[in-house]
Amino acid sequence: MNVNRWQTALALVIGFLLVASFTGCSFSPANPNSTVPSTQAGVRLEVLVSALNNLPSDPAMDRIKRELDEALGIDLKITAIVGDEDYKNQRSLRLASNTSADLFYVDRRDMIKLSQQGKLLDLTPYMDELQETKQFVGGDETMTTGTYSGKVFGIPKTSPAPQFTLWVREDWLEKVGMQPPSTLGQLMEVMKAFTEQDPDGNGKHDTYGFTGNPQFNALDQLFGAYGTTFPGKFYIKDGQLINSLYDPRMKQALEFMKEMVTTGVVDPDFLANTKGQQKDKAYQGQVGLLNFNWPIVVNSDAVKQISTFQPEARWIQLSAPVGPGGAYNGYDDFSARSILVMPATLQKEPDKLRKIIELLNYLSSTEGSRLVQYGLQGVHYQLAEEEIMPTENIRDVVYSHLYQLLGRDEMTYLRTKFPDAEPYYSFAIDQPRLKVYDAFIELPQSFNAADANRYIMEETFKFISNKRPLAEYDDFVGTLEKAYHYTQYMEAAVKQLAEQGFLQNE
Repeated sequence: MNVNRWQTALALVIGFLLVASFTGCSFSPANPNSTVPSTQAGVRLEVLVSALNNLPSDPAMDRIKRELDEALGIDLKITAIVGDEDYKNQRSLRLASNTSADLFYVDRRDMIKLSQQGKLLDLTPYMDELQETKQFVGGDETMTTGTYSGKVFGIPKTSPAPQFTLWVREDWLEKVGMQPPSTLGQLMEVMKAFTEQDPDGNGKHDTYGFTGNPQFNALDQLFGAYGTTFPGKFYIKDGQLINSLYDPRMKQALEFMKEMVTTGVVDPDFLANTKGQQKDKAYQGQVGLLNFNWPIVVNSDAVKQISTFQPEARWIQLSAPVGPGGAYNGYDDFSARSILVMPATLQKEPDKLRKIIELLNYLSSTEGSRLVQYGLQGVHYQLAEEEIMPTENIRDVVYSHLYQLLGRDEMTYLRTKFPDAEPYYSFAIDQPRLKVYDAFIELPQSFNAADANRYIMEETFKFISNKRPLAEYDDFVGTLEKAYHYTQYMEAAVKQLAEQGFLQNE
């Protein structure tokens, strides 16, 4: 073969390969998360989530993805990032580089900031098509969380059921001859008895009445007994906005907590406990009262651990104790839901946007919602007169929560997955809570929330631990107002919540 003929043949081969690449004969490997070849996959959609676990390592085991893909003509990819900080960093990097996922989550303050920067898609023109989705998450009232300046930028997930209540060792109550406490005064007496009367009967002074960490909502019910919250939360009473820092009962609440510390009824590591440490101390019989979430006490692994360390332990739930300000189990930051949003770049991809709308509406339907909660009918659950009956195969879809992009019907889900625990989660759900509005407030530029909140927490801990006298409480608030611009924050809160219709106009 002469050189010219060889070059012509080579050119024809290269030309054929180029034409093939442009006509869809791709030689790239198939998507590892897809159960069908890449040339047959539907519209590719990616969701970025923060989660502690991931999808099955074998894509063939992901039955939920397969069903969604086939039902909607999509190729859905869930990208799970472990840890909230890593998730936020990934989200920011991808937005900055115009490689954002098609759906991702923000809180309300980040939603406002990103919408101001033009990073989020305005969903207002599409709300008529998303009516099914809107109703699934709670209707008009819920959608206010995803609305800013009259425009809808996000769809809030349904709220998870509250899980936390006070728990007390019933067997210890019997040992010290006391009944479950129902008031603050009775609660203090129980804590003293658990500390001083050797409820475990080992002859040692090694038990305490209370543990936890205020940073992890340990004191919610105690603040609630004074009709308030941890300092710095906004709530409404009689149509007027109150920040708990300025609530007249705040000093009384801190005085009660200081008494707990100074009388020695609190675990000495009270202010430094991690979540794991406070749980371990309860399991190992060091404390008899704390604010717990019900799975940590009643799920099978918890029961096994508790029985191993303390075979005689019997933990029971307590209603929020009654105090001068009522009885609140804590607060409901209803505006702080996770909000599902989309990047503004989707405006230029109408076909993809259409598939996203179809996906969200499908997840809002009975069929779609059941799929992402329980898996496949006839495989992972059976249906008997509209009642979900799990099969033993339901354990094969423990990852299903990753596909619950809009949340779920919480009570039906709990009753299906945890029927034996219904008395515990129903008790927690029924407890009264203060409604707070912090996430509806756009922060003024002069106000650094992180610095202010850090100062609030540090000084609150000092008041509780008696390292700063409560006589200096007003000086503490004055420092917040002058050095941290808290006055501007308060003014912004009143103005914005009134404009949003939460407050009675003066």
